[in-house]
Amino acid sequence: MKKTIIYHYSKKGNNRFLAEKIGDALKCDVEEIRPLLNLFLLILIGFTAGIRKLKNSPENFDRVILCGPVFVGKLIVPLRQFVGKYQKQIKKLVFVTCCGSGYEQKDEKFGHGHVFNRIQEMLGDKCVHCEAFPISLVVPEEKRKDPDSIMKTRLTEEDFKGEIKERFDKFIIFIRK
Repeated sequence: MKKTIIYHYSKKGNNRFLAEKIGDALKCDVEEIRPLLNLFLLILIGFTAGIRKLKNSPENFDRVILCGPVFVGKLIVPLRQFVGKYQKQIKKLVFVTCCGSGYEQKDEKFGHGHVFNRIQEMLGDKCVHCEAFPISLVVPEEKRKDPDSIMKTRLTEEDFKGEIKERFDKFIIFIRK
């Protein structure tokens, strides 16, 4: 297996949960991306003082899995700064997100498809795969179109089953190849 590391940024914990699940499945290191100033409102509007130095340099790994949220169809600042700062050191990158936009909305104004395109523009051939795990997959069917329910939902071991678990298992099989 290739030497892999997972870097993640997570405000509400869903992407941390996902990064740790991937790390457990692949038996690899997981490291948090930490902004110098973790003022979420400023991060959302695009301001940050940068990110803290990583413990593990991406250049020491064959593959980087970057896990983080999509906010209104944008690559949020800590993730964008990570890619910008380390793009020369990254050999191969897989981007993963637990996001609010479902597969049907991925190309709409606030969909995760825009972030996938942005990362591919930034990294070119180094970006080998992008994968979304919409939080709606763990929300009861009758609440899947309710934005408030989507925003309040947190991934847990209890709800990480059904379709999201099936998609996760397929992703892990794909990544192990």
